[in-house]
Amino acid sequence: MNTNKILSNILMGGLFLVLFIPLFVSDSMFFPFITGKNFAFRIIVEILLSAWIVLAYRDPAYRPTRSPLFIAAASFVGIITLAGVLGENPYKSFWSNYERMEGTISLLHFFAYFVMATTALGARKKWGAFWNTSILVSFIIGVYALFQLSGALAINQGGVRVDATFGNAAYLAVYLLFHIFITLFMLLREKGHTIGGMIAEKASLWIYTPIILLDVFVLYHTATRGAILGLIGGLLLTALLIAIFEKERVGLRKVALGILAGIVLLIGGFFALKNTSFITESPVLSRFSSISLTEQTTKSRFMVWNMAFQGFKERPILGWGQENFNFVFNKYYDPNMYGQEPWFDRAHNVFFDWLIAGGILGLLAYLSLFVLALWYLWKRGSAFSIVEKSIFTGLLAGYFFQNIFVFDNLMSYVMFFSVLAYIESSRKGGAVEVVAKKKNDKNAAVAPLDISIAPVAVIVVITLLYFFNAKPIATNFMLIQALQPQQKGPMVNLENFKKTFAYDSFGTGEGREQLSQTTMSILGAEKIDNVTKQAFVDLTVSEMKKQVETHAKDARYQLFLGSFLNQLGRYNPASYDEALVHLEKAHELSPNKQAVIFEIGSLYYNKKDTAKAEELFKQAYELAPAYQDAENYYVRVLMDNKNYKEIERVLVAHVTRAPGEHDPHVKLSALYLELGRRADAIAELERAIELNPAFKDQGESYLKEIKAGRNP
Repeated sequence: MNTNKILSNILMGGLFLVLFIPLFVSDSMFFPFITGKNFAFRIIVEILLSAWIVLAYRDPAYRPTRSPLFIAAASFVGIITLAGVLGENPYKSFWSNYERMEGTISLLHFFAYFVMATTALGARKKWGAFWNTSILVSFIIGVYALFQLSGALAINQGGVRVDATFGNAAYLAVYLLFHIFITLFMLLREKGHTIGGMIAEKASLWIYTPIILLDVFVLYHTATRGAILGLIGGLLLTALLIAIFEKERVGLRKVALGILAGIVLLIGGFFALKNTSFITESPVLSRFSSISLTEQTTKSRFMVWNMAFQGFKERPILGWGQENFNFVFNKYYDPNMYGQEPWFDRAHNVFFDWLIAGGILGLLAYLSLFVLALWYLWKRGSAFSIVEKSIFTGLLAGYFFQNIFVFDNLMSYVMFFSVLAYIESSRKGGAVEVVAKKKNDKNAAVAPLDISIAPVAVIVVITLLYFFNAKPIATNFMLIQALQPQQKGPMVNLENFKKTFAYDSFGTGEGREQLSQTTMSILGAEKIDNVTKQAFVDLTVSEMKKQVETHAKDARYQLFLGSFLNQLGRYNPASYDEALVHLEKAHELSPNKQAVIFEIGSLYYNKKDTAKAEELFKQAYELAPAYQDAENYYVRVLMDNKNYKEIERVLVAHVTRAPGEHDPHVKLSALYLELGRRADAIAELERAIELNPAFKDQGESYLKEIKAGRNP
């Protein structure tokens, strides 16, 4: 076997191996569903890259052509890389973190994967094997999800939304979205089409159809609205295109018309039954029936998108750099987001994410990938059949739609770039790739392995493996050791934290956050001696200060350090002043975030400066009066300051805002009792009982005491 053949087999084997990554879960790593898969992908791509470099050097057939799609993909990666270099935090833009594992480093790997897949899988027969392998993996994952539904396996994220080996229902959903269309394509390919050579055509109906049904069933039980709506819309578009343009396969055209009618009837039936118990009591269908502009999730999405738009207006050309949405979120935080997660690092909309990551140039470059893929499919003289055009158009449309509501992950990127690679390499029927290789067969057989390019490729891949993977993987494993209980006591954990930081990788920040949380637990443990507690405190303060120094404009880290020092103030009052410096910096960076104001107000409250605390808690309350925590903080300090008139105003405003709630009436009753207004106290309690029958026994007990002249 000649050298080129060996290298080609390595390349092919690695590309196929990527398809099995969804099955891999590294339980021994931090963020086990994210980090293990991503490191596996990077390692595979880096090893393949060394083989591809040598192969492309020896055989021109493996070199990418300067096609519009290749140029667009390269431009997209280039623009996002430049945006990261010039962005808010270049280090984070490049490396990302354990939770996301994206950044420029991942984008470069996806581009390398795209190039290698395009050049190595150029023949349609190879793509047939590739897609069938991916379909097989999706089938295994679907069966795994069935075991979750049956209760035999746990749903990792809890609840009823299956997540299989992804740990996230939305990640599983988009993976299945791709495979439903790909499997449909393999099912409906034309007779004699070379892409399906490995499966007999008569058997394909009985193989692909059950897999499609399984994928649809599991996708439904992910209850991921964006992906399900994307599937419905994509299938509608596919059926419509086949019905309009397919002239030769009359039977298939009739089936497409039937599918169109069926989907329309299905949608109509849903709206007709929208308010019935069948819909409202279904964990999945109820999520669709609740969709409205007033739904909390919808409202929060619009608020986040508005924040993203404000950030775009500030930096319209190249944006803020990848992985820097948190700076936008902090700066333009909408205080009405109080009911959502405290820290967003994504806009939950792929297009806004790229707008923030790369500005208008980055977004246009990303959109050009869709536009050029569709152009390749539909341009005159295209090598793609009507069925192929229609299915891949539906797939791209469905994926595009679901991207409006979520963000990408490793396997959605892999599948997207796989589809782009297929369209790029198949646009001329795969003939170019085959001919080119034939021209070089003779040279490939006799040419010795070049003595310069091979060592360079090996050195490059070893370097990449160490810096891109070995150090952050070691950091990750050590972090797990630092968090696990140790038989020899917490000082072993402390030493493991020190080892974690010694690796000095992009996982250091995560380690510091975990250390601060561990230290707070240590401080609250009675059985741990003061020497150990002080050692944890010293390391935490030292490491969090380092984090703040390198991420000075990140309100989150300023708040973490300030909050930690504020807690230490109970043991050492001198810590309050240092805490205030960081908390005020956090407030400067995120002026509308109530959590920051709460912490500053609590600091002044702990220092017995209740007048200043009242001023701050009032500020937090007025940002969003409906926020119950803000009201509670404010009323508490008002009570300490005996500002009863303001308490009454706040509680009356609550009653006006939420007339159906009984709790503010109970609080008003207590206030009026304190002020000696016993008749008003009785009236408020009676109103509370009227609003909440469950409160009747307790309320009547209070009434009895008040009417007897006593305070309950």
